[in-house]
Amino acid sequence: MKTFTPALVAATALLSLSAWAGSDVSSAKANVQPQAFTAGLKLLKTYFETNNANGTALVSGFNPYGSTQTVNCTATAGCFIMVNANAQVAGVATVNPSAIVIKVDGATINAPFNTPVSTTSFTVMTYQTGIAVTTGTHTVTMEAYVSNPTTLHRYNTEVKLYK
Repeated sequence: MKTFTPALVAATALLSLSAWAGSDVSSAKANVQPQAFTAGLKLLKTYFETNNANGTALVSGFNPYGSTQTVNCTATAGCFIMVNANAQVAGVATVNPSAIVIKVDGATINAPFNTPVSTTSFTVMTYQTGIAVTTGTHTVTMEAYVSNPTTLHRYNTEVKLYK
């Protein structure tokens, strides 16, 4: 018969909670983790889109929205793309785990679940992240992930290119 020490049980629980807390939404493309950085950055360009989607239907799963932003990194050492996004979705009758999915060159940048969408009114989801990129042209796209069908209303996306 195997015996489990309190330390082993605690370690197992900690690993399980760590895996759960770090869960995120990922699509068919690879999920890319944002890189830590400590150096100062110089802002090269800002792209901003704001729009009212007027209740555009969102199906269960991934829903692209907004414009594709094309950024051009001319720095020989590469650049850093930072994205700050928010999206307002309508409440539905059941709990609706949801996320804003930020993609750079088609790869998801660590899209964590937001607070579940309200069952009675609107919820504004937010997410900010960044990633280092090489010299050249890169695309930034947005998706709203919802577990249950709902509607998209107002959204804002700010893309900043740094060197």
